Amino acid sequence: MTSSPEEPQTGPRWRPPAGSPVTATRPGETELRVATAAARAGGAAVMRRLRAAGDLEISYKDARANLVTAADIESQRAVTATIRAAFPGHAVIGEEGTSGDPGADRVWYVDPLDGTTNFAHGLPFFCVSVALREYGRTVAGAVCDPVRDELFAASAGGGATLNGARLRVSAVTRLDRALIVAQAQTAVPAEIQAYAALVQRLMSVAGGIRSLGSPALTLCAIAAGRLEAYCEYTMDAWDILAGQLILAEAGGMLTLFDGQPHLTAERADVVASNGHVHADLIDVLRGLA
Repeated sequence: MTSSPEEPQTGPRWRPPAGSPVTATRPGETELRVATAAARAGGAAVMRRLRAAGDLEISYKDARANLVTAADIESQRAVTATIRAAFPGHAVIGEEGTSGDPGADRVWYVDPLDGTTNFAHGLPFFCVSVALREYGRTVAGAVCDPVRDELFAASAGGGATLNGARLRVSAVTRLDRALIVAQAQTAVPAEIQAYAALVQRLMSVAGGIRSLGSPALTLCAIAAGRLEAYCEYTMDAWDILAGQLILAEAGGMLTLFDGQPHLTAERADVVASNGHVHADLIDVLRGLA
């Protein structure tokens, strides 16, 4: 069965056409190589700034919760340069800037430093996230954790890997055994109240709740079987698209709070899991979104 551009990014593994050499290029292989190279380049820029131990040049996008550093800007430049060198006709939409036509058929979504607050405080849980959407479907994604030298990657239909080894979600099936991430980055009183209600609901059923501060890396941790689930309001495409694809290819899933598929690049309230606890999690969250 042929997938439409708006179907979930899971399904049969690709096979070369009959008569093709076994070395035939898998769809998305070139794009995935560029995604991984771009994520690595961004990670290197972040680590150079971290090791320099100088002024991080911190500024704020809001009253107190959303900050940006020189490392964000330098990583964005490195990621964009890598992508545009390979695909000059593609657009790049990043948290710290846009290059090319955002309405193009092929658009890269980049978070050059996901977990900026962690980075600024010296907490080693941050990453660079890079994803490519073609005609409304995410086809390649890479997330680089430069501190641990871990590179998570996936192409649509090609499986997910961590430093080249196949990823698979955990086998946990019970919410009371599940470790769940719930987080928020906001200074808006109504959003703070919504987050408090979310945490209260989850703490009544989960095996544990954490707030880790990096959505992309959290999604990869679920894909690697280190966590079972994640919930967060108003997530942007650059935060979640790469991690969503990696998670789906590892056997997990990401949906809206009502359980409907999240298939666009629009901002959304999202729930992700290893798949085994998803239905129960959606039931618990009913009425919150």
